Amino acid sequence: MVDASRHPNIELLTYTEVKRVEGFVGNFKVLVEQKPRYVITDHCNGCGDCAPVCPIEVPNEFEEGIAPRKAIYIPHSQAVPLVYTIDLDNCIKCYKCVDACGKLDAIDFGQQPQQKWLDVGSLIVATGFDSFDPSEITEYGYGRYENVITTLELERINNTAGPTTGQIMRPSDKKMPQSVAFIQCVGSRDERYNIYCSGFCCMYTIKNALQWKQTHPDSDVTIFYMDIRTPSKGYEEFYRRAREMGIRFIQGRPSIITEDPNSGNLFIQAEDVGLGQVIELESELVVLSTAAVPRADTDEMGSVLNISRSPSGFFMEYHPKLRPVDSPTDGIFLAGAAQGPKDIPASVAQGSGAASRATRILNSDTWEIEPIIAHVWEDRCISAKGKKCGICATKCPYNAIIVEQGKAAEITPAKCHGCGACVAECPHNAITQLHFTDAQIIAQLHALLAHEPEKKILAFMCHWCSYGGADNAGTSHFEYPASSRGIRVMCSARMDQDFIFEAFRLGAGMVLVSGCHPQDCHYISGQQVGAARFDKLAKRLEKMGISPERYRVEWISAAEGAKYARVIKEMDETLKSLDPKALKEEIERTRPEFERRLRRLPEIPDVAEALEMTVPA
Repeated sequence: MVDASRHPNIELLTYTEVKRVEGFVGNFKVLVEQKPRYVITDHCNGCGDCAPVCPIEVPNEFEEGIAPRKAIYIPHSQAVPLVYTIDLDNCIKCYKCVDACGKLDAIDFGQQPQQKWLDVGSLIVATGFDSFDPSEITEYGYGRYENVITTLELERINNTAGPTTGQIMRPSDKKMPQSVAFIQCVGSRDERYNIYCSGFCCMYTIKNALQWKQTHPDSDVTIFYMDIRTPSKGYEEFYRRAREMGIRFIQGRPSIITEDPNSGNLFIQAEDVGLGQVIELESELVVLSTAAVPRADTDEMGSVLNISRSPSGFFMEYHPKLRPVDSPTDGIFLAGAAQGPKDIPASVAQGSGAASRATRILNSDTWEIEPIIAHVWEDRCISAKGKKCGICATKCPYNAIIVEQGKAAEITPAKCHGCGACVAECPHNAITQLHFTDAQIIAQLHALLAHEPEKKILAFMCHWCSYGGADNAGTSHFEYPASSRGIRVMCSARMDQDFIFEAFRLGAGMVLVSGCHPQDCHYISGQQVGAARFDKLAKRLEKMGISPERYRVEWISAAEGAKYARVIKEMDETLKSLDPKALKEEIERTRPEFERRLRRLPEIPDVAEALEMTVPA
């Protein structure tokens, strides 16, 4: 930390919040607000004369509330910079700190928040995580029983620089406990709170148990666990060493903890899976290994940075395997537990990776982007005519579209990733997608359904997943009928309902709409936008007279070639089971309704020409 503060190319903006982020990769503008310390940074030398005279004491956040701090304080003794801050919410303005500061004249109660804009090329988000509040699990008694503490509280008690100078003592009577029980997975792997595994809890629990056993070899140490997970280098050996030292491991999640009001001892009821029976263990101290949870301000920060969050609440990476440090927004990278629970080695590795990825941008004079982006026809956008719309902006997961009253929607090419959601959702056909225009897709439709369309399955596939699944089916030699015809688009969000209407108008026997699973979408919310559209479309098609079995939606990953083959087989069998005469009658009966709904289609630029070039059905 000291080296970072002294580096000539590093500017530390401490006690500062990011308020707003604008721009795009290589050209970000970041609004930061430096909060007032009420202490002049350049004057304060960290001598600490001010703190002892302050009469106010409040719980110290760094010490997990075990010890107090003053209203004028530094977070911890190694803080960088070593500058005091006044907690104005608790300060009574007695001005004793001003007198103690003397000639340094570092106290300034007149300071105000200061904002400034920064020009940056890339951003790295390394905001860390919060610890789960175990008081939510009422059966464990945290907050009610003094001798139920968290592992972080034990860390501070066991630290020589902590509030007890490293002397382990239980809170109720300040005596050294002769028995301690650690409880794993408090708040994680629990359907009520967080279903994910926090990853590092097993190891930090074993670490603390080993430290306890090394300093107090005669004490009784027990760990209640669901499963011990030790997958990294040297971890299994660490676990074996703990068992060899006499630490007892009991597989089973405790159901309730009760307290003896006289002694303060705790009684833990749990099922011992190994014994197959319910046990009760008396312990003088209980330590809860709490889950890692997203920071409380993650949602706010995600909105500022335009980064989506995974179902667990952590920031979501672009791709969990291929681009694990990239966020879906180009130029913004993730490091450490902001992206998901990680231990120190994994956080260091990801931090190095994020720095390397950011350097690629900083060392480039220009940055290439994909040419598959959206484009607005200004003369068709109703916003330019003073009418209120903005649907495209609400569907864009990258905030690449700006809509102002009286002006046509404007797309920032460097922010557009080409999912096509805005194109398909625009009710006035005012947006197109380069290389995947309506004209190009309509032309493919006409060509594929030129002959005996009622015998064909038209499959719309997303580039990243279901199209890859079809490829996987071929390279894996999975057999499926030759009745399917595929059209590739970048995302299921690009699959306009007009394409599906046109396919049925041309007489397609069946239509398959396919894309990635929700958690695999390359475009943040593209799959969700497409799924919502397809759900509505299924009801609409049925009202229009289309048999439900002729329209199918499936989510297929690039690795699910077998699933793609199975789906096509099932659809082919269903198509063959339909009465050919009834199918043709249905096609002829519903065609006028599709023509009515598609009457505006030739008005789209280039579509009329594409219709003339293709072979009529």
